[in-house]
Amino acid sequence: MSKKEVKLAELSLLMEALCEESLSLSEQERLEEIVLSDPDAMQFYLNYSHLHGTLHWDQAQGAEELIPEATPVSEVELPAVSPPASARRRQFVTSGLTAACALGLLVFVWTAWVREPQQTAVVENPTGHKNPVATEKAVDAQLAARNSPQRSIQIEASQHPMLQAQQNNRLKSTGTQPLVAMKPERLPPVEALPASASDEAVVTFINHRIQDGWKAANIEPSPFATDEEWVRRVYLDVIGRIPTTTEAEQFLKSNQSDKHQRLIQKLTANPSYVTNWSTIWTRLLIGRTTTRDINRRALQDFLVQSFADNRPWNDIVFDLVSAEGDADTNGATNFLLAHLNNEAVPATAITTRLFLGTQIQCTQCHNHPFNDATQSQFWEINSFFKQTKVVRKKNQARDGEKQSSQLALVSLSKGGTTFYETRQGLMQPAYPKYSGVKVSDAPDVNRRQELAKLMTSGNDQQLARAMVNRMWAHFFGYGFTRPIDDMGYHNSPTHPELLNELANQFVDSGYDIRQLIEWICLSDAYRLSSQFASHNESDNPDDGSTPNFSRMYVKQMTAEQLYDSLQVTANPALVVSDYSNAWNKMQKRDQWLQQFVYTHENEENDETTTFDGTITQALTMMNGSLVRNSLDVKQEGSILAAVLKERSPDTRIKKLSLAALTRYPSSRELAELKRLVKERTRFLTSQNVPPQTAVQQSYQDIYWAYLNSNEFILIH
Repeated sequence: MSKKEVKLAELSLLMEALCEESLSLSEQERLEEIVLSDPDAMQFYLNYSHLHGTLHWDQAQGAEELIPEATPVSEVELPAVSPPASARRRQFVTSGLTAACALGLLVFVWTAWVREPQQTAVVENPTGHKNPVATEKAVDAQLAARNSPQRSIQIEASQHPMLQAQQNNRLKSTGTQPLVAMKPERLPPVEALPASASDEAVVTFINHRIQDGWKAANIEPSPFATDEEWVRRVYLDVIGRIPTTTEAEQFLKSNQSDKHQRLIQKLTANPSYVTNWSTIWTRLLIGRTTTRDINRRALQDFLVQSFADNRPWNDIVFDLVSAEGDADTNGATNFLLAHLNNEAVPATAITTRLFLGTQIQCTQCHNHPFNDATQSQFWEINSFFKQTKVVRKKNQARDGEKQSSQLALVSLSKGGTTFYETRQGLMQPAYPKYSGVKVSDAPDVNRRQELAKLMTSGNDQQLARAMVNRMWAHFFGYGFTRPIDDMGYHNSPTHPELLNELANQFVDSGYDIRQLIEWICLSDAYRLSSQFASHNESDNPDDGSTPNFSRMYVKQMTAEQLYDSLQVTANPALVVSDYSNAWNKMQKRDQWLQQFVYTHENEENDETTTFDGTITQALTMMNGSLVRNSLDVKQEGSILAAVLKERSPDTRIKKLSLAALTRYPSSRELAELKRLVKERTRFLTSQNVPPQTAVQQSYQDIYWAYLNSNEFILIH
């Protein structure tokens, strides 16, 4: 067996002992050593704990009715104190279940954990390289000073950074190459920024801290991206689609020195910014599934209004956690309506994961082996939701219409204690407690409102840190921790001072999301090319190494980004100009997305998508309706119809390239495509195809090839 396989077997045995609470002190230390030294081992630990909790819950609870038909809810509907009946019925999980859990999980993660080349990857001081700090005592407020030259040359198609990232021989590594270039150098701490520092100072602070990380890892950054690469990247990341040809040309032709900042401010004021971020957070809050009995549009309307008004992030979170009322009237209620099943276990897990960046679901059944997270803490958070009940309200029927119903969140005047069962079968009490603050369990205290206040208060940095980490990962593909929603002692951030300072400035800005986006997008790191340079080949997080952000990591478009971008390549007039006109188009997009979505009937209400290079996605791109719309020359206002009105083959190809890839073709690419068009047209006319139709089909082939290229589907 390889060393990787031996470690996997050892880790599996240790996890089984952990779940059975038979772990000795030496075994606990060995488990900590393995998990903290390998990102894949950390993911194995999280998956194992998650699966164990799911099986434990499913055996103990079985299926339960999610939503009862509504009856009037009285103020004293439920008893104040006494263990829940379902908890008293819960059975102790046998060792056979744990063995089955281990075996099933081994099969599930074997390929992902062992599929890497079997090589020795030695990292000295694995946690040391996650603490890049600075030597400067003051922040340089001059953003104009740049050490890396701006690139302005065109890139050959064969040398495109996205294509280079897929070449098998781009890393000429040996079997003993470490995951980082050398042992990181520890640098002294740096002075923090003053409260509410200027935007210029914040961006400069980001640049310096990222540069310190490069120095510590002994790597050099890639050159700056071209304007073509950057403008496409920022449109996709900020408003969720590629730019139109008019938008791209406007930026590329501008000679203003601050055109990057101007564009970011313009994008955050664009209606598509609102629809994009409301879509992102609707997906995070309730998933992509449209079959749940909740009001998806009401939730998205709430988010649309919040992002349009640039409401502070802590206010948005407060509303989501403390929401009351029915699904139609108060859209924020739909978040908890989707997760308040199984005694609010899913609601507990997703609330802390999304808003606080902590995964506590693994402590549902046992204490965390090597940090301070305990089983009692999970149930203390869970007790904040125990006053809340989901009911179905019947609406008054209108003349000739069938009576309808809707879900509602109702807070009961119920006090008392939450009880949970330990692995030894003992019932233990848990009281509402968050971050060391205990809340009264009296019936006249609305626990969810108290939890929302504690989570969103200015003194609690965890909300800000979690949001900064998630936003950084959105723009770079990787956050300061992996995974982004598992922050804590056991998972140190790669750039702790940068994360902390950005969180402080985010709080000082009033939790201003647009301001946070501008800081990130104006940083030097965000402007880097995705090409590997000779001195940063080790900066490749795909192979498990620590991200140093010395280049832009290639990301695949989400299904939503692909859909909206294909609308742009078909007809720029289809671009959404305001949200009132967007909902019907967004509904069509959601229907189209369902072919990729699969739900899991588990306690976490999880779902996955097959939008990851599968056959379904490939067929959608090759002959799906969206691509066919882009190739429709008869559609009024379509890109192809406008291109074919041009007389010059050069102009036609340049416009198709700009429309699909946001760049002009290189001279070599242009010459080759002109030759192909000529040959294709000659062949079609020889087959008795009318000359005009032959020309149209030839350019359709060129456009189809652009849309089906890796360069189109990837964000680079």
